[in-house]
Amino acid sequence: MKTSVKIVCKILLLAGFLCITPFFSGINEIMNQNGFLNAFVYYQHTFDEGISIKDQMNLLSYHADFTIEDEFKFKTTQERNPQTQDSSDATTQSPSEPPHADQREEEEPVKDSGKTVYIYNTHQGEGYAGGQTVMDAAAILGNELEARGIHVVLENADFNSYLKNRGLNYNQSYQASYNYLNDALVNYGGFDLIIDLHRDAIPREASYLKVGDKQYAKMMMVIGGLSDHAEVIQKESTTLSDIIDAKVHGIMRTPMVREAYYNQQVSERMMLIECGGDVNPFEEVRGSMSILADGIYEYLVR
Repeated sequence: MKTSVKIVCKILLLAGFLCITPFFSGINEIMNQNGFLNAFVYYQHTFDEGISIKDQMNLLSYHADFTIEDEFKFKTTQERNPQTQDSSDATTQSPSEPPHADQREEEEPVKDSGKTVYIYNTHQGEGYAGGQTVMDAAAILGNELEARGIHVVLENADFNSYLKNRGLNYNQSYQASYNYLNDALVNYGGFDLIIDLHRDAIPREASYLKVGDKQYAKMMMVIGGLSDHAEVIQKESTTLSDIIDAKVHGIMRTPMVREAYYNQQVSERMMLIECGGDVNPFEEVRGSMSILADGIYEYLVR
């Protein structure tokens, strides 16, 4: 009974205190304002829907100006007219014949494997010692694959122009490559293999392999561990890596899984390959492209 009396007394004292303070008048003022409910509601900040979180998680590399030297271009590549067509909105078509066809007239025709590969470079400006870039390496790889009877669609649209025309920066390069990758899939109906070719930034001693009197740029498969296809891509990347390494032991570094996407959520047939680093002479890269082409051919037709 005494406890109940004490509680009642405390409640009365508290009510009296609130009455002689501005508490109730303040509550009444808030209640009369239209924004009363806003005090209890959290509004999410707006954001650019065109830039997703996954795009921010792709690892980025050094950027430099780039050109594809004439000696690396497919002979049948049609040059775009910059006055009539936006160079950032074009995809290079597959060449109709393998390179150096004039030297093969008396040779047995290349057997068509029935396989098609799409090659592009998210970071087109990644360069090698001497000034060549990963785009030059991609052109050589394309030629090597065509010579083995594999159809190639080589992407040489200017990703920098795509980014600039849309107010994006180099750190959003994966948005550009994502756009062209999806366009290529629509235009060609899918590929047996998709390759995003990069180069690494590693010390010289880790960048090359010497076999006899020849040196190669070391290569590595990189898997985006956050994509839905990560498990399949890791398995297939490891298989291709083993095939290549069996041809020149030590040319492949151990496949690496990184907490990123690398646009690999688009297709389980997509592989990111790093060849050499910025310290590699291009002749080492050229030699590795030939070994890589041998490995890809065996991987696709096995």
